[in-house]
Amino acid sequence: MKYTKEDALKEIRRRAGIIRQKRERRTTRILTTTACLTLVALFAVISVFSGSKVYATPSVYGAFILSTETGGFILAAVLGFVLGVVITLLVKHSKKKNSNKKQSDL
Repeated sequence: MKYTKEDALKEIRRRAGIIRQKRERRTTRILTTTACLTLVALFAVISVFSGSKVYATPSVYGAFILSTETGGFILAAVLGFVLGVVITLLVKHSKKKNSNKKQSDL
């Protein structure tokens, strides 16, 4: 079965669209799984490093109501923030790379 040039280009574009959709779904699944694992890890870090005792010790820094075990919460918050920034940058880089690739395909 012979294709005309236009039919061949339509078929190529259709197949390329299918491949792009599969890649986007895979990326979405990977990012969703990563976010879920990060959430579980964050809860694990909070549960390991959190304490129940509260000490009122005045300090120069004004944090006299914080307990001595709040370092775990602070660590978990900082790790969560850094991980969120890294994932955001990876997604932006991936989208930029895909948009450049799409422009070059045209």
